[in-house]
Amino acid sequence: MTRARRQRGYTIVEALIGITILSIVTLVMASTFLVGIRAISNEARVIAADNATGDASLSLVRDLNSAVAVTAGTINAATPMTLTYGSAPTTVVYSVDGNRNLIRTVNGSAQVAARGITSVTIAVAGCYATVTIQPSAVGAAASSLNVSNRPGGCF
Repeated sequence: MTRARRQRGYTIVEALIGITILSIVTLVMASTFLVGIRAISNEARVIAADNATGDASLSLVRDLNSAVAVTAGTINAATPMTLTYGSAPTTVVYSVDGNRNLIRTVNGSAQVAARGITSVTIAVAGCYATVTIQPSAVGAAASSLNVSNRPGGCF
């Protein structure tokens, strides 16, 4: 009697099928991770923009409400804006530095008021001002604030 030899190992077709299945599973997993990473990245940008505009709005609204006079204009890396208020005059200068920080300088002492700001635009119409803060985060929308009803009267 002859005995059939038992085959050991895999055929090339079985190996190719295994590699194909492994490749498909790997691609599906990779695309799922990429979608997650994009979602987290977009959310991080939105949070950064919200933090930047929130931080900037706190000091800007307070200083604009207190200022003796406000002129319309844009605060950016090239153009600062000066406000003055108080009975013993306090001078506040806003500017944006090269690192996209909104710098608030009070009587010569500079502090970062907000990080991640490209520009701040102030439009004045009578007793009302509209402040538009443009965050530097990619794709972030500008935030607009209305400043009105100043205790000291109109700008």
